[in-house]
Amino acid sequence: MMAETFRGLVERHVPVVIPGLLRDRPRLWREWQRTSYLVDRMGGRDVVVALTPDGRADDLVPLPSAAQDSPPSSSSSSSVGKEGQPGERPGGAARVFALPYDVTVPFDRLIDQLARQQQQQQQRCEDAEAGAGCVAYLQSQNSNLDTAGPLSGDLAPLFEDLCAHDDGSIRADIDWATEAMGQHPEATNIWIGTGRSTTSMHRDHYENLFTVVRGTKTFTVFPPNEGRFLCDDEEFDVYRYRPTTSSQTSNGLPTELELHRDRETPRTRWIPIDPTQPKTSLRNRRYVHRHLDAPSHCQDDTAASNDKSPAPDPALQRYGYALPPLTIRVEAGDTLYLPSGWYHHVAQQEDQGTPGGEAGPDLCLCLNWWYEISDDMALRLAEMDDGTADLDAAPYEQ
Repeated sequence: MMAETFRGLVERHVPVVIPGLLRDRPRLWREWQRTSYLVDRMGGRDVVVALTPDGRADDLVPLPSAAQDSPPSSSSSSSVGKEGQPGERPGGAARVFALPYDVTVPFDRLIDQLARQQQQQQQRCEDAEAGAGCVAYLQSQNSNLDTAGPLSGDLAPLFEDLCAHDDGSIRADIDWATEAMGQHPEATNIWIGTGRSTTSMHRDHYENLFTVVRGTKTFTVFPPNEGRFLCDDEEFDVYRYRPTTSSQTSNGLPTELELHRDRETPRTRWIPIDPTQPKTSLRNRRYVHRHLDAPSHCQDDTAASNDKSPAPDPALQRYGYALPPLTIRVEAGDTLYLPSGWYHHVAQQEDQGTPGGEAGPDLCLCLNWWYEISDDMALRLAEMDDGTADLDAAPYEQ
């Protein structure tokens, strides 16, 4: 691809899948396909791993009654814990924004943990090997591939592999993207996990080039001007997972986690919608107007009076008017250009079988580059948020 072509894509501002983008970097497509190579290459270096009970880091979760510290706070604008208030999901359980438990472990222990959780998923049993109850994901998102430190670990050997081109040149970024943007990427990240990890709906104010090296990623996306229908008006208390007092340690990782209030972090706005679930699902339905999601025989006052769910806030009932999302499946070898400001939920699946049938877990392994947006694009996104600007609808409808 030429820089001029990419500039046109950024201006058009719609997602595009680019096949075979990094095929000139042989170590990614030969050696990285073998998990044993990754372990040998890293040589026991430490990495920072996010742990959750269910693979939902940075997401809204119901607050268990046994959660540590005080219950969620309330405010006049967005209280939680009261029936029908924004922080509460149907059925009465308050939701909070849950951050993962970050732990530093040698790279080979991460791989061992991924093997355990993959085995547990395949067996679908409750008596899996100790330690498999925590879902691990390398997802530090702080330019972890080219910046060694306590927040990311040391991934220098894999960064060297990324830089190696088949013509002998050494470069970590994507040349035509850097030329088009007029700057080097602000972050270069690597992501390693299994199909048990998902990423909740959010958006980034970066131009994002996301390459799948192993496995698949499924992006469910909305354009920036749909933000008003995704109901991100609510604020939620922030909690963090921590090991329980009774948690055992397996291979350097805790086996059980629980939520603790993070009083150092202010309440945060977050999108409560899961676009992969029906609009009538437990998670989504309080954000959909009754007349959009109820069967015709439930449209009368009698049926409405028999509905025991907490009374929804009419100001939040906008999701039913949203456009259907786009679903983009990104296969190994493909790169997705995800424009800045596009809302996205991400699911993933590990690859099936390593070359030669070698032992070791299947993985979903990806790279991404974040480029800072221009001032003009920042203004366009702000105007879309205000409803004073729009995208060309034609590409979205194709």
